Amino acid sequence: MNKKLTVLGSGDAFASGGKFTTSFLITAVDGPDYLIDCGASTLVRLKQLGCAIGRIDRIFLSHFHGDHYGGLPFLVIYHRFMLQETRPVTVYGPEGVADKVRQLQEALYPGTGGLLDELGWQFVEYTHQWQTAGDVDVRAIPVTHAPASRPHGLRFREGSFQFAFTGDTEWDDRLIELADGTDLFITECNQYGTESPGHLSLRTLQEKHGQLRTKRMLLTHMGDEMLALHECAFERMYDGMEISLA
Repeated sequence: MNKKLTVLGSGDAFASGGKFTTSFLITAVDGPDYLIDCGASTLVRLKQLGCAIGRIDRIFLSHFHGDHYGGLPFLVIYHRFMLQETRPVTVYGPEGVADKVRQLQEALYPGTGGLLDELGWQFVEYTHQWQTAGDVDVRAIPVTHAPASRPHGLRFREGSFQFAFTGDTEWDDRLIELADGTDLFITECNQYGTESPGHLSLRTLQEKHGQLRTKRMLLTHMGDEMLALHECAFERMYDGMEISLA
């Protein structure tokens, strides 16, 4: 396997520190590629980094908040009006993903909902068991965030390499299962000591990290308190960071 993860955006919903919204791009030498989350700034970042947008054929959504899936309508119209050749995209997400994406498309670009069918985009709901999605396996595990957003942590299997992403969540014992035995564990860490519902703080992660059995842990979705820290016991993500999945 010769794949890498590029951090398109590691920010929170408030663009703290000028960070872009959550999205990770996983690329292979010859494609196809896929996205994990598609925050509102995703197309901007793909263009800035010169990514081959037409090679993306899957998008995995952790939950239905704008900083995690609000970029989808921009990708849809880009596929329709800017790409000369494109492959159908499959969007994997929580229950109701097809309706949520169609509603979002119509809200941002009224009258364009039909483009999803015209382009052949498909939708697959998570089963909470391992699911094969092209050349990767994914398992979605419910976590604790705003219930209406249907929040999930996502675990991926790339050959013998396994990595996981918490999405947005406060502490939930299911994170232990999500992280267990992974090579890479990406966890949100919104604040340093402030405990806000639906989010993790560094203080909580410091208390609980011994239960998270992973080879490497990275923090993302950081707010102002976290970004102001000069030193941190855990590795922090940054926009543009590249990570080998091997």
